[in-house]
Amino acid sequence: MAAPLADPRLFPDATALAERIQTDDASVPAVLEMHLRRLQAVQPELNAATSCLTDHVQQAIDAPPTGPWAGVPISVKETYGLKGEPLTAGSKRAPTLHPEEDAVLVQRMTAQGAVVCARGNIPEFAMTHETENLLYGRTRNPLNPDRGPGGSSGGDAALVASGAVAVGFGSDLGGSVRYPAHCCGIVGFKPASGEIDDTGTWPLIDAEPPEPLLADSMLALGPLARSVRDVRTAYTWTADRTLPDAPPLDSLRLIAPADFTMTARERLVPAAVDYSRRQVEDAGLTSARMRLPDAGTLYQAYLTVVVRDYASFLYEALTTRNGEALSWMREAWRQMRNRPTVHWYLFRLLAAMHATRPSAQAGWNAEAEIRQARRTIRTQLGDDGILLLPTNGALAMPPGEAAAYMARPGIRGLFTPTIYPNVLNLPAISIPAWTHQDARSGLVPGIQLISAPGNEAALFAVAEALEARLRDGP
Repeated sequence: MAAPLADPRLFPDATALAERIQTDDASVPAVLEMHLRRLQAVQPELNAATSCLTDHVQQAIDAPPTGPWAGVPISVKETYGLKGEPLTAGSKRAPTLHPEEDAVLVQRMTAQGAVVCARGNIPEFAMTHETENLLYGRTRNPLNPDRGPGGSSGGDAALVASGAVAVGFGSDLGGSVRYPAHCCGIVGFKPASGEIDDTGTWPLIDAEPPEPLLADSMLALGPLARSVRDVRTAYTWTADRTLPDAPPLDSLRLIAPADFTMTARERLVPAAVDYSRRQVEDAGLTSARMRLPDAGTLYQAYLTVVVRDYASFLYEALTTRNGEALSWMREAWRQMRNRPTVHWYLFRLLAAMHATRPSAQAGWNAEAEIRQARRTIRTQLGDDGILLLPTNGALAMPPGEAAAYMARPGIRGLFTPTIYPNVLNLPAISIPAWTHQDARSGLVPGIQLISAPGNEAALFAVAEALEARLRDGP
């Protein structure tokens, strides 16, 4: 394996950095200068950032911000609008956008004193579980540079894991925050859809939002960090809400699913799940085995609804600024001649979506299936249930493998637990299981905890208890 570039556990989290600054153990300029040097050191190897905002960081060094996270370095996915910065959504072909103001999430974080130091790389249109595009190239994984960092928020995950920033912010439609966190050995949190205002993020930078689609309720913005406490703090600020006190852990139920449809490629994945379950039970939760809405059926329904709701939009978004619509035949010819205008991962995905457009009846049936499953799971979880699953059935894959795997027809069992919280619109957090680090690759599996919306305080409390028990590994 390639030598790892970083161990995320060796870097202080945002909370620790903020405490050092607030107690005068460190200054805002010193913290920002240290992270700017780190960013400049790892960027040539990782290619995690589409832009390093050196001038912006220098302004904060010269005139330090104030607030509880004053001087804490953060990154945002390239799909987030930043005033004065072009937004490409990773596309060579689509028109570049020029936001006139920062995205709402960015405004809320900078109000707390955080400083945006970089923009995280993405796949084109943030639509695959890889992080590679024709404009900015491929991002590598800090734990093992021969592997990918996951996607679509892989650039931000790599920045956080490498110590270049303390917290990153991404978006999650099919695991795009939690899967990169799983790949890079950090924490990732997907709230319920709509909890964090997505105004100012691609594709709706300036436009009025259309009538919401069911697929929109599977998408959420969320943070990536090196600790549960950091994602909890970032969530409360960006969602603009105060969490209630967490209930005692011994008042909560740990739900173990019966017959969950999934595939595990490495044996350490189910081993990490079993170990985590025992640890959570030891922390006080009462275990209950329950038959949940079928993950395989919901995976198929998820694909049907995403294709129905987004296929036309994604195709039309590739119309150039000069009005040239995407031609399937012309682009296929360009792909064969190695002169593409669309990255192969997205082109293959769009071709598959075009070929599998569901009938109206199939779309309605899938939507009904999802809505019924959402009602069922929320009843099963109640206000005291915490579901434990692996984040994914495989460790971080070599570049291109995840996209190829997901392009195959049928249920993709490695990703059924990843997509499960999206299709059911549930808050979910991924925690690295360092106790089960793979000795050969250096990679670690992610453990996923899921709750009903409104039960985030309990979810974070259980996650923090489990994090402490999973942190000490090789």
